Amino acid sequence: MPTRRSNSSKKVEPENGTNGSYVEVDKVGEVDDDEVEQLEEIDLSSDEEDSDDECALIVLKRPPVTERTVEEVEVMEDDDITMCGEGAGSINAKEKTGYVKEYIETEGLAMILSKEYGLILFHLDSVWIEGAKFDAGKTRTKMIPGTEIKFYDKTYQGAEYKELSEDQVIHQAVAVWSGERPEHLLKKIQEEEYRKKLEEHRKSFMLYLRGEVFLRAALVRVKGEIAGYLSDNMGIVEHKDENDKKINIFFHTDDVKIFKKDLREYNQPAKQLLPVGCLVSVDARRVHISGVKNVEYQAITVLAGFWPLTPHPTLLPGGQGSVAPMYELPGGTFTFYYLELALEAKLQRKVNQLKEILGRSKGQIQYDWRSVQYIQSKEQFIDWKRSMGGLKRRNGSNRPSGPREVLDTFKAVAMTEEDLKEEKEGRTKVTSKTVQERTWYTPEAWEHGGLRIKNEVKEEMEEGMGSSAKRVKTESAK
Repeated sequence: MPTRRSNSSKKVEPENGTNGSYVEVDKVGEVDDDEVEQLEEIDLSSDEEDSDDECALIVLKRPPVTERTVEEVEVMEDDDITMCGEGAGSINAKEKTGYVKEYIETEGLAMILSKEYGLILFHLDSVWIEGAKFDAGKTRTKMIPGTEIKFYDKTYQGAEYKELSEDQVIHQAVAVWSGERPEHLLKKIQEEEYRKKLEEHRKSFMLYLRGEVFLRAALVRVKGEIAGYLSDNMGIVEHKDENDKKINIFFHTDDVKIFKKDLREYNQPAKQLLPVGCLVSVDARRVHISGVKNVEYQAITVLAGFWPLTPHPTLLPGGQGSVAPMYELPGGTFTFYYLELALEAKLQRKVNQLKEILGRSKGQIQYDWRSVQYIQSKEQFIDWKRSMGGLKRRNGSNRPSGPREVLDTFKAVAMTEEDLKEEKEGRTKVTSKTVQERTWYTPEAWEHGGLRIKNEVKEEMEEGMGSSAKRVKTESAK
């Protein structure tokens, strides 16, 4: 075995009273004869065979530096994803999606609806938009009802929440955002002051609930027909109950949506946009108006065409009950409510307008037929739908048949195996970085020296037939 010339660094002896420090420098090429290093003999895979031309090891110099990209998985500590607090609740680290359903207060409490998880309470103080926080008023203008959002939530369960659901649970969003998730969000929401605010928000909502301040919807998504207009912005919907009795529901055009858009967005008169004879769905409250005859209900919302995501009332246990023929309601007494606190005052102003209009006719309904459009047949109704862009429903999205499931309610949700898997994956953070290394295990190093394995050995290794005697050894770069 021939000797090999070493490329190792030479230690410089201290001179002129120095402290013996030195600089180590890599050298490549010829060195003095007194630095020749004797290396041990290396056994190759074919040493026991007669032929010696199948494999050769030639060491010329160190292999070149190569770069490769590797991914590092950082597992987050439990302290970063769990949240302590009173009650039987802990933060769910799974990122969920939903949309803003309804604002309870002008600049505070609100509701999220998730099709999978039901209702989730949140507050504008817990909202980030594109990674930034704004004051409550500006946040609300940027996040109107129907806006899709993402959130982390916390679930509480106990007898104190029996007014909310049969499962006695409440879900509260601890963080809500649109756009990119804010940095260090999980740490922010675990601060003591932040947690206290969340508790205050939850207690405030329960006080509203027990104070019975929410607006009851006596009729929910009942079918009706536009019977006529009392003025340019006030009209009557005629609904037939289960006993075929006619019920008059008065409405204001501000509360009308046509194919998911507010009526005023069309910039046309209501008498032409929503013809007499047009079929609609109505949510209404019961009213008693002194001096007005044959009007017992006021429309909270009137929907012509496809239903939008919002508005929609919330179903809670107990109460006086609601008529909701389109929904499959649980057993017992349940009632739909609109949660917006300012809604009743808005509706009352419209009641006052109605009293003023009907006061001219001593409380009797007298329709104004000027400039009114009519729908008098099925063909005309289809023509109206086409003119409003209502015949563009895609295949596979036909109207549901039979009673619908109520989504707008608080409900307990068991985490599935997939949920647990996603939550576990949410505990990790993957980062990429470039590393430099020297290795003989690459064809790019062969021109500088390296181990070439004969094809027969490769095949045996791949087929798992190689004997234990056939070992491949390589010299690692120093």
